[in-house]
Amino acid sequence: MGDGKIAEPVWNDLKIFFAVVKARSLSGASKALNISHSTVCRRVARLEETVGVCLIRRTTNGIIFTHDGQQLGTFVERMGDNVNDIRFWLKKKQEHIEGTLTVSCCDIALPRLSSLIGAFSATNPNTNFEISATPMHVDLREASTDLAIRATNSPDEDLVGIRLHSFSLQLAQKREAQKIDSAIWVGLNDCFAHLPGERWQGEQKDACTYQLKADSYMCVGEIIRSGVGIGLLPSFIVENDDTLKSVPTLTPLPCWNLWLLYHPSLNRNPLLTAFASHLKNRW
Repeated sequence: MGDGKIAEPVWNDLKIFFAVVKARSLSGASKALNISHSTVCRRVARLEETVGVCLIRRTTNGIIFTHDGQQLGTFVERMGDNVNDIRFWLKKKQEHIEGTLTVSCCDIALPRLSSLIGAFSATNPNTNFEISATPMHVDLREASTDLAIRATNSPDEDLVGIRLHSFSLQLAQKREAQKIDSAIWVGLNDCFAHLPGERWQGEQKDACTYQLKADSYMCVGEIIRSGVGIGLLPSFIVENDDTLKSVPTLTPLPCWNLWLLYHPSLNRNPLLTAFASHLKNRW
């Protein structure tokens, strides 16, 4: 592939290869960057053409990195760390409560978070927010996300953590519904099988002969409100919704915590610390 010229790889191609190195797969890089699988393959091939060596080999079990690919992977990982250091440095240089915060939150926190952002923005008009409501845990060691709100009983000890709220799950049903015999159980899909609510095995769940699965608690809530079935929801959702009622259970229901998390390197960021204090005091 080489022609003797000095390689001048495009930085964007190196960023894509960096994603491949982190994910250890082409498909994983595609998902992480939210670009097509074919684009990842094409840009890696272009990078190989540029540097004049083979970087990866495809096998029936995925990909393996060549010796050159491993070496370049080490270099781009260092470059990625340096880029993140620069981004964190720039964020810390903010001297006023202004700018943009990127927030990742679980779906059950979104209604309250939205209300508190509105109140914060009213007194700090030079602030902007970018919100991603996702059940996935983003890597806060990267500078693309400033803070996260997660439902967990085991927050990452390497992050700054503020517990915002403690709650239990409740068995919920549409208020007008009379019976739960032969009801449909409404729960989360198999991606969330590790969560306390999905591991709960109460008498009402055992009595259900059919399960309907959704990808978020907000979806579960909408399905239950329609009267289709029963399922577990956070207590603060059930207690503040006139269309739902709580159903008593003999089996204890799991408890959970909402945590505000951010990277320690942002401890001196005026905007982030002011917003974190706002959430802590008003949640």
